Amino acid sequence: MAPQITFFFHSIMPNPTKDALILEALGLDWVAVDKDASTAEDGMKHENYLKINPMGQVPAIIDHTNDDKVLWDSGAILLYLGEKFDSEGKFVGKTLDERAEVWQWLLFQASGLSVMQQQFMQFSFFHPVKNLDPSVYAHFKNEIYRTYDVLERHLQNHDFLALDRYTVADMGIYPWLAIGTTMAGNDVSKHPKLAAYIARIKEIPSVAKAYEKLGAVASEAEAARKK
Repeated sequence: MAPQITFFFHSIMPNPTKDALILEALGLDWVAVDKDASTAEDGMKHENYLKINPMGQVPAIIDHTNDDKVLWDSGAILLYLGEKFDSEGKFVGKTLDERAEVWQWLLFQASGLSVMQQQFMQFSFFHPVKNLDPSVYAHFKNEIYRTYDVLERHLQNHDFLALDRYTVADMGIYPWLAIGTTMAGNDVSKHPKLAAYIARIKEIPSVAKAYEKLGAVASEAEAARKK
């Protein structure tokens, strides 16, 4: 029997990971397919995959419960899966007011934290010119910590970002916080509430399961490419 969702991703990148979090939270039957950034047949730049995502990026999904509907963009996927499969509104909100609160924090991630974190990592690890002027790195770090300040203040009185429960708002931001405090080396010692929040989300069973599944598939794909 075909899975409900085919999910395209690469490694443990934050944007695809947030969609894996809702797939697992909803208990859907989904298969993960790792696509590297190449023009090889299994790459995201190959013409076959460009028919799925014209941007040649991950994530993307095929919803086999909806005439094999194809959808790309991590935010669109997150909201689509929530609206389609979360009939009780547990993760997306039950009313317009609740959904608006969730959207607010989801868009805070999309337009703020993730943009600054992505740019910092691009210039730090992937840009062909190394050792740029220190002000370049400082600018992005300062903006990252400014978003951390906002989160720290909010989390003084809340365990989660929206509705006082685990929602797609948390799913959207957690992978960016996780990679920021590991690979990017962001310091949260001055943000104790945020540090506790990161640890709390990490311990949610569906979160751990999603990361484990993506990690296993990514490792298998990488090993196969080296053969």
